[in-house]
Amino acid sequence: MAPFTAPRYGDWHQSLIGGGGYLQGVVIAPSNPNRQYAWVDVANVFRSDDAGRTWRSLLGSFPPASTSQPCRAFSVDPRDENTILVGTSDHWTTQDGLWRSTDGGKTFRKVLTATYLGNADYRWAGLLIARDPRNPDRLVTATQGSGAFESLDNGKTWKPLGLQGVNATDVKIDVSAPQRMWVCAQPYDSWLFGKERAGLTGGLYRTEDAGKHWVKLADEAPSELIQDPKLPGRLIAIFNGGSDVRSSEDLGGTWKPLSDGLTTGGGGSGPRESEYQSLAAGPDFVLTCSTQGTFYRLPSGGSTWEKVANESVEENYAGARWNGAWDGKGWRHFGKAAASITIDPRDPRHWMFTDWYALWRTRDAGKTWKLDMDGIEVTVLHAFQQDPTNPRLSHLGMADNGYLRSVDGGARYRTAHLNSNMKSLTLSPKAPQIVYGVGDPQNGQWYSNTVYRSDDSGANWRRLQPKGLPNMEERRANSIVADPRDDRTVYLAVEGEVGLGKGGVYVSRDRGENWTWEGQGLPQGKPFFHREIWVIGREIACDSAGNLVVFSDSGRAVYRRPAGSTTFEPVAGLAVAPNELAADPARPGHFLLAVPNGGVYRSTDAGRTWRVTKAGSGWHVAYDLAKPGRAVASTNTTVELSLDGGATWRTLDTRLPNRVRAKVGFAGNRVLAGTGGSGAFWINVGKQR
Repeated sequence: MAPFTAPRYGDWHQSLIGGGGYLQGVVIAPSNPNRQYAWVDVANVFRSDDAGRTWRSLLGSFPPASTSQPCRAFSVDPRDENTILVGTSDHWTTQDGLWRSTDGGKTFRKVLTATYLGNADYRWAGLLIARDPRNPDRLVTATQGSGAFESLDNGKTWKPLGLQGVNATDVKIDVSAPQRMWVCAQPYDSWLFGKERAGLTGGLYRTEDAGKHWVKLADEAPSELIQDPKLPGRLIAIFNGGSDVRSSEDLGGTWKPLSDGLTTGGGGSGPRESEYQSLAAGPDFVLTCSTQGTFYRLPSGGSTWEKVANESVEENYAGARWNGAWDGKGWRHFGKAAASITIDPRDPRHWMFTDWYALWRTRDAGKTWKLDMDGIEVTVLHAFQQDPTNPRLSHLGMADNGYLRSVDGGARYRTAHLNSNMKSLTLSPKAPQIVYGVGDPQNGQWYSNTVYRSDDSGANWRRLQPKGLPNMEERRANSIVADPRDDRTVYLAVEGEVGLGKGGVYVSRDRGENWTWEGQGLPQGKPFFHREIWVIGREIACDSAGNLVVFSDSGRAVYRRPAGSTTFEPVAGLAVAPNELAADPARPGHFLLAVPNGGVYRSTDAGRTWRVTKAGSGWHVAYDLAKPGRAVASTNTTVELSLDGGATWRTLDTRLPNRVRAKVGFAGNRVLAGTGGSGAFWINVGKQR
């Protein structure tokens, strides 16, 4: 078997990380077992043409929009592996819908406008597209609030079937009587398209006439259900958030416990041995799996589950030990929050399942498992940091895996298992081995307020216990910037009302041990810096002359502090809401400012005046610390390169799969692009003229 090669998308190379995201499901195409698809909460769909050995993203075939990234529904035509349906939406922004492809995901056409909450509650539960087992051209989809719909032409057109306002988690067509269908739904009252309270309802619904009329069987509903493979009149379902498995002998009218043999009780939150989220049916058995990765098998018609012995788990990714591989102690990633189970219809001993991080496969009915996701990258990036003295060294901050480091120019990153979110990273060219970071205090915290330092180029880290900062348990800090003139000086942007001992700019002159407030001139008593960890880039920049520039996105304001001054002053005539700042390391007084609704701005007079050099949108910016004049920026849909310090720009290869608001950086002659769900990529720009 040939060694694994990272996927390429045009001139862009996928960086290898292997982690993050929530893989919701995987399917083997009935017409071609070598074709497999896996769908993900923040990275759309991946395709394999070699029976799951390697995978490629299909996201680049969708419009470059945040609504295209979260996937919640998928179906493949059993007669044609190239005809697929994908349901997408992002509950933070706007509604999207159902997309259809007839060429295996090379191109897509939107066929239905509806809501599928790919990254919201219950995204792990059930399937939201069902296909009539007797008529594969008939499909039914259930959505989050938009209702149910039916297609009689293999997904080309759709008609409504009611159930508006219902938060569907699963839809099934009766294999023995296709006019009968079930929809499982759970209440959803969280964020939806700008509203804090969605007010979607739950319940178990059944129709006997293909959706003309629905009966609500109960307010209490399972998150998903299946039919017993030998006794289709018997239903098996998961209730109460996974703590309760039940069966029904009357098509869902009444239910009784089906927990003999399962681990039960224990309570608590998070993945546990007594929690179940997934079901699958083989030819004469049913499988379920705890959210700790323990499998149970139920013979058709049986009442007692049999525990499946797991003898070994192989945890290699792309030819090397996986970042999440278990070391025999602490947190084990295998099976965490198991979301789906797939049984190969050709081989009942061949199973797959997905979880928070990965896709796993067994070919001996659960005895041995192996990680099988080479090329699937589902990570949300926060920041890059270049080492100007070493073109092969790249520092990376991300969600799920915290700090990571690459020693091969961004081709592969390794985690230090330091934290879950490393929001911002910085170093001074005077001493690039001293790296600073700010992120969450431990694994599993979705905010940034803790300062870290490495004295050996990221190989080892220490969580600082800084003096002089306000109570950081109550504060957030998303930006940290080292002074390029002095390797001992570093600045931190602390959110909250500006004031001494509160929010504002803090400086340390002893490498992060002690801090002093230096927010004079910023609007006192008002919040200034960003609180939430997502999207926002560096809010503070320092050039090689000591000029400081800061911004408030919510306050739509930019402030500057000239070298030698102790007071910030507002920049006149610039009422914008920026997203990131960068200081030119080669030319004092030169700065770049990325403005989402304005483009890329450039200042050559220490932030006093600004001019738009790239109109439209601007999200992230970075200067090359090693090659004077080179800079990179991202827009809504592109990555842009400049060879003249940001005065002019050229668009890099647009075949980057996830082209939305990329984080950007450099490693030698490589431009790095970090995505909001598809990991990191790199492209060689060394021959650019």
